[in-house]
Amino acid sequence: MRVFSQISAVLSIVRVQIWYNTRVKRILFVTSKPQPWFENQSCAEHFAHAPYSIDAIGYNLEKLGWTVGWMGRRSAASPFRVATRINGFKPDIVYTYGPTVALHPLAVRPFCRHRAFKVVHGWDDHYGRIWNELAGRPGKLLMDRVEKLIVKKSDAVATLSRALQNLGATWGVKCEYIPNGADPVDRESMRGTIRLEGKFNLVYTGDKARWKRTDDICRSMRELPNDVKLYMTGQEYGYLKPYLSGNCISLGWLSKEEQFNVMSQADAFVCTSDQDCNAKLQEYLRWRKPILAFDGEANLFFRNGHNALLAKNGEYAPLIRRLIEEPTLAETLASNAEREIPVYSWREIAGLFDAFFVKVLGQ
Repeated sequence: MRVFSQISAVLSIVRVQIWYNTRVKRILFVTSKPQPWFENQSCAEHFAHAPYSIDAIGYNLEKLGWTVGWMGRRSAASPFRVATRINGFKPDIVYTYGPTVALHPLAVRPFCRHRAFKVVHGWDDHYGRIWNELAGRPGKLLMDRVEKLIVKKSDAVATLSRALQNLGATWGVKCEYIPNGADPVDRESMRGTIRLEGKFNLVYTGDKARWKRTDDICRSMRELPNDVKLYMTGQEYGYLKPYLSGNCISLGWLSKEEQFNVMSQADAFVCTSDQDCNAKLQEYLRWRKPILAFDGEANLFFRNGHNALLAKNGEYAPLIRRLIEEPTLAETLASNAEREIPVYSWREIAGLFDAFFVKVLGQ
């Protein structure tokens, strides 16, 4: 009888696993994304607008058999609308992204007709740190409490940061580590017209918000000759305008083709935020060029002096001089990073999320 019971138990587990793997799974992204295009768009349109982060994950989850729904700030800001969408969409997973809406699915679940869903939080940034920049100390104190509540109350948490994973552990929460992704470089798309003109060219891509410490690299450029140039892409920020000069150049928004063209001409890439996670890191690594980053949490991602150079107190000028004066250093850093730091495509990252969600549902 014992053997029969054991066989029955194994068969039950197998049947459950097959059911999870073959049924149509449904995921609803409840986010604080403000862009007008974010809601009521297909996954393909999401990926076309933003071929990274949750848009790339949702696009590739759909290819793996998931039915995907989206909510941006305009509707997710209302708990009533969140409950209405959950009842209509009937998700298995509600994936929250952004601190201002992450508690809404948890708050409305007791009042929903459809309650058979798990709330998974995508924890990408240290919210208290960002709100300190946005609203000062009162903002930080408020968001520190909200952040901890989100992480502790969600059914599961996925993070792309070892630093945040460690912080979650201090709160008694085991966060799943799933890094950022970056698709292989499409070198056929490098059809831009911009030509970088420096003897040594640095490139910074993406958001340049104040909390990312982008002004550190801009200040450092004042210490370097004019033929050493920094090119920055992405949204313009007024606080950086006083730094713009002949060797600190903001290119603004670029098409993906033009951005690839600019990146292909870089001698080195820069990531200035005090983080060990940032989509630009994986994107940079695809190009096999040396990377400069801030000497802080990036130590959880890089080995300083071995596969990247990390700037203590944001002082980048001495590191840039090293790259210029030691030509073999750049090759060594890039080679070590390529060998030691895996970079996954967004399809592979979606596969990791798929496996994680199935595990969460199986709990």
